[in-house]
Amino acid sequence: MAEQEITIVKGDRRAVFSRGILAQVLAQAGARMEMAYRIASEVRAELLAEERYLVEEEEVLARARAKLQIYDALVVSRLDKWRILRETTEPVIVLIGGATGVGTSTLAADVARRLNIQSVIGTDSIREILRRAISPDLLPTLHKSSYNVAREDIRVPVDDEELVLYGYRSQASQVAVGVEALVERGLKEGTNLVIEGVHLAPEIVLDRYRDHPNVCSLVVYLSDPEVHRDRFHIRALGTSMRRPAEEYIAHFEQIRRIHDYIRESARRVGTYAVENISIETTSDAAVAFVANRISGMAEKARGKKSSLLLDAGGRA
Repeated sequence: MAEQEITIVKGDRRAVFSRGILAQVLAQAGARMEMAYRIASEVRAELLAEERYLVEEEEVLARARAKLQIYDALVVSRLDKWRILRETTEPVIVLIGGATGVGTSTLAADVARRLNIQSVIGTDSIREILRRAISPDLLPTLHKSSYNVAREDIRVPVDDEELVLYGYRSQASQVAVGVEALVERGLKEGTNLVIEGVHLAPEIVLDRYRDHPNVCSLVVYLSDPEVHRDRFHIRALGTSMRRPAEEYIAHFEQIRRIHDYIRESARRVGTYAVENISIETTSDAAVAFVANRISGMAEKARGKKSSLLLDAGGRA
């Protein structure tokens, strides 16, 4: 005889109970997947044992929350704040800066997944669009990689030791035009968005939105240069890189100077910085930072009667 299904109800909506969806919700708040699935299985088993085949979503979440409190109280706090974010009508924009190779794109994808943000844009893409619109003769630094701008690309006197950072800041300022346009449009249209990349220089872009309640700016770094260097080889093994790892290694000194500049400028302007030794830990820290920063604003703006378990697709 087939086991009877449990139906979750919220308002006039209903859906079949899914351990996978409940586990995903808990994992997005920071619970380890194994623990999240175990809690979801325990909740389902309890409801079946009690012959509760029609249950309100609030009760399912309350049961999961009580179990999660035993395993990890910190995740409970994140779940509560994350839920507020899901129900706010305010846009959330996350800006993730960091030098080439520190993992901004991987982190951006994971943060977007956990916050159910559908749009992730890299500053390399913004730069590529600008390159199509602006000729190399007009802005030569825009048409180079951020770490290999040459002296002939710069039309003002610059000391040799300042060449790398001058070229980087010049390109970051040019790309900032596109970044700011995307941020402003997102804020105006209420679009949730993650933007990541090396061009998000703290003193040029991130500082502009430091006090904006809807924009969360952070920087990723790697303290150990050897760990940073190894990331290029690891990434080359796991992905189809446009450039071979050797090109990045050949310019590693320049990349590292940009890295140290980004980290130091983040300290100067007060941009939140997190070390990316483990993507799981870094993502936890980033999501917690976003939730802590905007949960107050989101609490005031709650109004979207969304469902964590019935709206599995998340926010647009």
